[in-house]
Amino acid sequence: MDTSPASIYPESLPRLQEEAIQARMMRELFARTRESALVGVLPVFLIVWSHWTAQPREQLLLWAGCALLVLTFRVLLAHVFLAALPQTQIVHGRLWFGLEWLGSVGLAAVWVGSITMVGTGQVDVLFFLRLIFIVALVAFLLSALGIEMRLYASFMIAIVAGTLWQLHRHYPGFVQELPVVNWAFVVYAVMLLVRSRGEHRRTREWVRARLTQRKLLDQLHQNIQQELQMHELLRSRTQELEATNRKLGELAIRDGLTGAFRRGHIEAELRRQVKAWERQPEDFSILLLDIDFFKRVNDAHGHAVGDEVLRRLATQAQETLRGSDIFGRWGGEEFIVLLPATPLSQAVEAGERLRLAIADLTFTGEGGRRFCITVSVGVAQLAPGETADTLTERADKALYAAKSAGRNRVLAYEPGQTQFSAL
Repeated sequence: MDTSPASIYPESLPRLQEEAIQARMMRELFARTRESALVGVLPVFLIVWSHWTAQPREQLLLWAGCALLVLTFRVLLAHVFLAALPQTQIVHGRLWFGLEWLGSVGLAAVWVGSITMVGTGQVDVLFFLRLIFIVALVAFLLSALGIEMRLYASFMIAIVAGTLWQLHRHYPGFVQELPVVNWAFVVYAVMLLVRSRGEHRRTREWVRARLTQRKLLDQLHQNIQQELQMHELLRSRTQELEATNRKLGELAIRDGLTGAFRRGHIEAELRRQVKAWERQPEDFSILLLDIDFFKRVNDAHGHAVGDEVLRRLATQAQETLRGSDIFGRWGGEEFIVLLPATPLSQAVEAGERLRLAIADLTFTGEGGRRFCITVSVGVAQLAPGETADTLTERADKALYAAKSAGRNRVLAYEPGQTQFSAL
């Protein structure tokens, strides 16, 4: 996996699509719209409470109803947009922008209307309270509508121009006494419009950073998943390789036809047993067995049947022997058994059990003829100072003696003896 700096920093990522940024900013706009609309309910109730005894309640409630209607429209509009539309794509963007513009201008109209619909018509404390709320509203909505400068500019023009128009029409004396009010509203509007550019830029950079962060996290997650998959694949391949190596190892030490150990492995194991005996003497014997008249089997029934005889003999032998005994193919129809911790008498008994088990096997030959086989077995026990070669030579002599004595028998040969015995 590439871990160079270019692979993990934003510059290496595909350039974020403008559509995704615009969609995320639109979602942020409506999220702030919903929040500001919910908070905007509090000033409405405060105006109603402060003017409750100062004017006819029907007109006050009418204004409050209009204000709550506009706020409800903005909340529902934002909720529908956030719940229904995807996060990375704008669907019917002009329509949604137009509805948001309508809600913003409607909110401005409601608060401009508070100058005349609410209050006593006099320049009193309640009059200044309403002006304060209007000024505060313009600043408060900067964070919500400032994301889209055109939207905030429309709201600003509507509320500032409407307020000045209402003041000049219904409170001309107030404007004449304080002409600076006109310039104050204009300067305030210009300052907030300039400020809205910064709000738009900061929100855009924040959105870009969030999208980049998400893209980096997605890429990191993808890289982690790929790495996990690679680890899993590597583990699987390692297991397959180990299994293949085990199979190759088995093929290297086991005979392909019978499954018995090959002669090379048996010779190495025999030498190891002899060296172990030299360090710590312990009874150790071997068996050499040969199929009687095996050439006749091949001649009479074919080599395929002969191979089947070898396979079944090997299977039967390994089932009859102990788990610690080592069974191998010595060559052709000749097999060998290494018997650790086994004296000569027990080795002869093991050879006899093996001879009888093999004699019980029945084979089907050429033309459906059934036949059995027998084996001759030679036994020898490792003697002090003896080598692996001399041990196998004595077992081979015992085997030859068993065959010479009529086959289908087990004979043992001990050092120093001139005759073979069945013990």
